Amino acid sequence: MSEEPITGPEPAHDPTGQAGTDPTLAEALHGAAAPEVWHRVHPLTPILESLAVLVGIVIAAAYGLQNFFQSAVEDLASGKSVDLTFAGWLRSHPVVILAVVGGIILVLLLVAFFSWLAWRVMGYRVDTESIYYRRGLISKKLRKARLDRVQSIDLQQKLLPRVLGMAELVFDVAGGTDSNISLKYLSKRRAEELRDELLTAVRAKKQKSAEAGPATGAHPPLPDNGEMDTRGEQSGETAAASGEAGPAPTGSAADSSAGGRSTEQGIPERSGDSIGVRLGKRLGSMADDFSHEAEGSLNELLAPYNLSANVGKEGEIIRVPVHRVVASSLLKTETLISAVIVVILIAMAVVFLVLGIREAFIPILVGALPGVFATFSVFKKNLDNANFVVRLGENGLAVNHGLFATSRKVIPLDRIQAVCLHQPLLWRWSGWWQAEYNIASAGGKNDSNLLLPVGSVDQALLMVGLALPDPQLPEGVSADTLVRSAMYDRKSEDPRAEVAEALFHPQPRSSRFIDPLVWKRRAYALTESMLVLRLGALGRRVDFVPHVRVQSLHYRQGPLMRALGLGTVAVHSTAGPIDPRVTHQSEAEAKRFFNEHAERTRLARQSYDDEARIAREGRG
Repeated sequence: MSEEPITGPEPAHDPTGQAGTDPTLAEALHGAAAPEVWHRVHPLTPILESLAVLVGIVIAAAYGLQNFFQSAVEDLASGKSVDLTFAGWLRSHPVVILAVVGGIILVLLLVAFFSWLAWRVMGYRVDTESIYYRRGLISKKLRKARLDRVQSIDLQQKLLPRVLGMAELVFDVAGGTDSNISLKYLSKRRAEELRDELLTAVRAKKQKSAEAGPATGAHPPLPDNGEMDTRGEQSGETAAASGEAGPAPTGSAADSSAGGRSTEQGIPERSGDSIGVRLGKRLGSMADDFSHEAEGSLNELLAPYNLSANVGKEGEIIRVPVHRVVASSLLKTETLISAVIVVILIAMAVVFLVLGIREAFIPILVGALPGVFATFSVFKKNLDNANFVVRLGENGLAVNHGLFATSRKVIPLDRIQAVCLHQPLLWRWSGWWQAEYNIASAGGKNDSNLLLPVGSVDQALLMVGLALPDPQLPEGVSADTLVRSAMYDRKSEDPRAEVAEALFHPQPRSSRFIDPLVWKRRAYALTESMLVLRLGALGRRVDFVPHVRVQSLHYRQGPLMRALGLGTVAVHSTAGPIDPRVTHQSEAEAKRFFNEHAERTRLARQSYDDEARIAREGRG
């Protein structure tokens, strides 16, 4: 079903809205919508958005029926007769039944009528500068997103919209948590067409801004040294900021991306660029049918990781099968805990039944239902990552995933701030790992930060390699050796593992009183381009933080740490699943790391920006 255009009043300015604009941008927006034309969303959108109310009514009715059946079963188990007084009263008063049915029909008609009115005022339009989305029957709302501030455009399909052939476009916009726009719902075909048109427009807009020069709100240089503030000494906590060493989570990152500095396709390769970004700059616009040149360039850049990646159809580099996602979700701690609770409750109910205490059998069995729902909820959350496919694209990694509800998104590699690898205890037998990331984006509460939900060691190394810059290691140590040593510590089977292990700084023996299980494994290593943190004992974890992405540093020493002569340094990144910390080092070592790393991150960011400035001046 096509979206109906809503024509508005003729504007006083140029009716095309494209006078004096870039021809490439105007061509990219051809067919989307003229500035004075609004397009309506799918007619079923208001009904789907109000579906939660109807689901709530159904749940309430189901809860009442569940209580009735529970009471009936308990009466039968105890030898009593089922109380059917209310049912008999209803049979003798059919008018009440008709009134209830009529009321339900009236409510449905009113919902349909107000949904139609709501649909009449919902719509979107696109011009050469922004996309607009309006809605609201009583309280009017108008959202606007500038194209040069759009970070990514994701296409999502929940279960019911997917069945109905509808999709939602989510615009990740720089500028704050509440700045994103969700355009729902469109027909899937129209959503895909609009997404392609707008991505082309966004690229053209940012490329034009990048060619015009750096944004006025560039990052300020770091101070020469981090300053340690001792105002929290009484509480045993000291804090210090090392200055901005990378894009800030909200404002600065937003401005940088908005000014066209996020993609920077015109800037040659820089030492601080991730391997994925360097690959994109080498190959430019990626075609659907990847050539051998693309695969060769990828393998050349991944040589430090001793990987040989295969680039498949449409740039596919990783596909996670459904059975692996199912098996890995069953072996996660939260799934097992929920399942164990359900089994214990069912076993208790059976024991009471065998002992002849029938009155307790049904209540305990009913009490197990929340555990069943919790187990299903955890399992379903993991199933959302089924059919996980990663493809190389000119804007980053294009990720598709979902079994019932599907999602398509692009992970811009040039905005990844930190990466981590995680291996739960029960994944060790299969050698699986999970990869996550922090990104400079407002995002949403339900956004997924997965680079890889579950995969082999080689797949994990591939994702780490694409998302991070070259480690720039000493002679004789490869990136593959370092990462494997971080993953498996002394159990690494790499022949050069001992050389890589010498790069790690372990926790002192005095920290065993605070970290009795993990103090032998925890350690950090510094390369020319990044910080590597080895964490966890039962569940292994490795964090990677490029120097150019560090926001600030925070030194902390509580009363117990002060007594043991220990200190901790938090390395601030953007919001996400990764919270990197150099934990429980000796006081002297922690302070030395704090001061030296503040200077290291400052110089790294300065060098990174200087390379971009020199490249722009060379083009000018």
